[in-house]
Amino acid sequence: MSAPQSKRSAPVKAIALIKNVVRAKEIFTVLVKNGFLEFLEQVDAPSSWLAKFIHIPAQNLTIWQRIRVTCEQLGPTFVKLAQIASTRDDLLPDPLLAELRRLRDQVSPVPWEAMSRVFTGELRGGLEEHFLEFDTTPVACGSIGQVYRARLKENGRAVAVKLQRPGVRRAMRADLEILAWLAQRAHERFPELRVFALPTVVSEAAAGLLQELDFTIEARNASHFNAANPFPAVFAPQVFESQGTSRLLVTEWVDGLPPGHPGIPHETAVHLAAAGAASVFRQIFLDGFFHADPHSGNLLVTADGRLCMIDWGLAGSLTRRMRYMLADLFGAVAGQDPEKVLQALLVSGMKKRLDRTRLETEVGQVLRRHRDLAESPGQFGNAMIDLLRVFARHGIPLARDYTLLAKAVLAIEESGHQLDPDFDLQTHARHFLHKLQMERWSPFTLAKLGYWELASNIAQIREIPGSASRFLRQLEEGEASLNIEHSGLEQFRGTIEIAVNRLVLAVIVAALLVGSSLLVRGQKDLWQFPPHLGMVGYALALSFTLYLIWDILRHGRHKRPDE
Repeated sequence: MSAPQSKRSAPVKAIALIKNVVRAKEIFTVLVKNGFLEFLEQVDAPSSWLAKFIHIPAQNLTIWQRIRVTCEQLGPTFVKLAQIASTRDDLLPDPLLAELRRLRDQVSPVPWEAMSRVFTGELRGGLEEHFLEFDTTPVACGSIGQVYRARLKENGRAVAVKLQRPGVRRAMRADLEILAWLAQRAHERFPELRVFALPTVVSEAAAGLLQELDFTIEARNASHFNAANPFPAVFAPQVFESQGTSRLLVTEWVDGLPPGHPGIPHETAVHLAAAGAASVFRQIFLDGFFHADPHSGNLLVTADGRLCMIDWGLAGSLTRRMRYMLADLFGAVAGQDPEKVLQALLVSGMKKRLDRTRLETEVGQVLRRHRDLAESPGQFGNAMIDLLRVFARHGIPLARDYTLLAKAVLAIEESGHQLDPDFDLQTHARHFLHKLQMERWSPFTLAKLGYWELASNIAQIREIPGSASRFLRQLEEGEASLNIEHSGLEQFRGTIEIAVNRLVLAVIVAALLVGSSLLVRGQKDLWQFPPHLGMVGYALALSFTLYLIWDILRHGRHKRPDE
């Protein structure tokens, strides 16, 4: 069964390859080297001729390992996309996820001479106009940006300056266009891959990556958290928005130790494990806005005994209805109740017909596999991820934020155990689940939701006469139209493209023959043309004709995988 897609993905035109022809050639070359020539031929990528010139080394690697190696060789865009895609436990197979999680940003720092041009393009004036001190040696390097330590001129505060690498936006957009084309073709040509919904995975990963390119989003996320956070022991670095742009982010400098470091006092670690869990669950259940990646690498324990959450580039968002469904789902998982899990899905507005018996059986298997939720770290988060995977197999569309949520729960569960070996996730979640249920079923909330529903229905009823009048007017004036969309024809797109290309080539051959004949026949009168131009036209026509015959014979020998 095909996995759901959050939205219908539009076909990616081949113009993406033409516009980025140099980069496309580099990508196809790496794919051929790593044994994906057959894949490229099946998706009609213009690369089969590369195999004649490229040495393909013998590799004793699985296909999943070859995908990881390919991402590493293709550079920062593919590494970042793979890292983002590795969060889609509900869609991608386990062996591929394991390989993608091995990827790390392995980039060399860009010299300050090049980075300084980005700085002056974002902030007018030199370093001395904005900073008392600025260390031009980066303290951290990533595929998108580099981080420098500095001191502000206006108040002397120590700050971290995150600066985007030059040209990264343009390079990533080119890579995303090519990858989207490949994903769409693979989805159409390989029925066995449709369950993974590759266009959707690539589209969502690309959206997350493009979001990371805008540093103002990270700045707003961190500022929003600090404004709504009621826990003094948990904070995000203060953002200096007056100094920031879409390619430059300035935050306070935070010194600290990662969770699990032996230098953290035991009492402090236990206290911060509870405070961090309380903060994350408040973000999820009450605020509907949460840090989507609170793993130990994004947490710092400061000298004054506080927990700092850094890197707010990726955050999740939950609507009121999503939070209510989530409360039911958490309760069902904690209570090991498969039937209640299905009820939570149905109450959330699920309209798809389901094989309820089979779905309940698979949900029960997941819950039994994770029955000891309090025994080991990560059990609850892994149970949520396994449930999302079951839902995807049954074609149940769930928002990407649910996957981010499951990863956040898994991360805070593991970080909590690093701080406190006796950390119990359910104990900390139970309080906020209770508060959410109190909010959900309070008379004020019920009255407010009822009022909104009534107002919405009244507004729709009032629009009916106007809509009917507009429709009748369009019929009367002959402006009404009926749009029909054919589904299931994706496998014929390549055949149609091949036929059109042959037809265009045949027209070119005919034009060359007619034009060359006129030139040869009227050679004495058309003295201004070179004497052999007509013969050149005949030669080109013959060459194109031979290529056309060879192409027809070549495609006649190979069948599509979907035939």
